[in-house]
Amino acid sequence: MPNYDSQPSLENLIESENIGIESLHPGGLETTKELANLCKVTENSLLLDVASGTGEGTCFLVEEFKCHAVGIDISQVMVKKAKEKAQKKNLNIDFKIGDAHHLPFEDNSFDVVIAECVICALNKEMVIAEMIRVLTPGGFIGIHDICWKEDTPNDLKVRLKAIENESPETLVGWKKLFSDNGLENCSVTDKSHLMSVWMESNKKNLGFTGQLRIGMKVFQKWGIKGVKTILESERIFKSPYTGYGIIVGRKPIKD
Repeated sequence: MPNYDSQPSLENLIESENIGIESLHPGGLETTKELANLCKVTENSLLLDVASGTGEGTCFLVEEFKCHAVGIDISQVMVKKAKEKAQKKNLNIDFKIGDAHHLPFEDNSFDVVIAECVICALNKEMVIAEMIRVLTPGGFIGIHDICWKEDTPNDLKVRLKAIENESPETLVGWKKLFSDNGLENCSVTDKSHLMSVWMESNKKNLGFTGQLRIGMKVFQKWGIKGVKTILESERIFKSPYTGYGIIVGRKPIKD
């Protein structure tokens, strides 16, 4: 199980603490809905949400599309939160603890497989290959994730990798990663305008008290060095080189 207290990062803070933010990605549930529409989710779909986190997106999709869903996450804390959320909403969703790199499902098990704002922090090739493996032929894979602009300085990429262990692609790079793994009809939707809006919206929703509480949690966990690191991470996400996108592909139907 990952040790989320090991080093200061926004990702580790979110995974280990309840910081009062439910939609952990730009655009919130509107982005989740757009992704589902692009993946042609219907009431007949069996959907897998990889790295489902607090279950916010999975629960929303079941409510919105009346689909059937399974969520998987490596964090015991997140799976517990997701199960509690589904129970409160009286939703029948199976949330499991598991590794996105080794999905505990048979081949061709799901009609749609999605991952929200997480692939860039994992072994992208391994996870995408696993998502394809468990997807039924003709089904859709969809993600939304951070992307670099084409002219991003290399030192910025290196620093984000060091702080957050994240390695985004450019939008072109994400699309190539999908097509190189055999997916067809691959498309990308640039949602970069959501990044700054999302950061400011989170601060507004938290208010001064909420931001102060998070600052104290960071200081208690990692000291002043941790506070500086988290602020540097925020600056990278706010930079003009950091974008966001939705990437969708279809698993071919073999003759």
